[in-house]
Amino acid sequence: RKDGALAGDKLFLSKPLGFGVTNTATKRELASLEEQAEVVRWMSSLNKDVSALALEFGVRAGTDVTGFGLMGHAWEMAKGAGVELQIAFERLPFTSAARKFAEAYTFPGGSLDNRKFYKNHVDLPEGLSKGEEMLLFDAQTSGGLLLSVAAEKASEFTHEAQERDIPLWEIGQAVAGPARIRVV
Repeated sequence: RKDGALAGDKLFLSKPLGFGVTNTATKRELASLEEQAEVVRWMSSLNKDVSALALEFGVRAGTDVTGFGLMGHAWEMAKGAGVELQIAFERLPFTSAARKFAEAYTFPGGSLDNRKFYKNHVDLPEGLSKGEEMLLFDAQTSGGLLLSVAAEKASEFTHEAQERDIPLWEIGQAVAGPARIRVV
């Protein structure tokens, strides 16, 4: 469910961001074979293992990060649960070339639409470049899962993911307040 996040929960992401911007760079013949292969490898990996782990730990809320980008899917969770989601930009995982292609502004049209639609629900920190900001709205294909885990289970959840070699990044937390996304 998307609406189960509670204040105090920790937020996790199971795949890096940057698929849309890199795929568009590929279409424009700007991405190397290695950069393309990295994105294809991530897009080809299933969310099966992290989903099973999430169920084992009673994850309160989750969604896949796909066409609406991280901010669009985070907004669905925040709105459904009536909480603020605080996301630490410096903790977000990106594919190796995502920032390079973000600065070249090779975003797909869906990412631009995402920013237009969701930007009123998002507070961004000062100092982000236009490209970095757009990475938050980048439309993903076969993206990872955004998960809300009870704080008291977060450490064990992370440990178990490492033991099973499941990629997982802690990227923020849910806090009490009106439904909102705050990137810090």
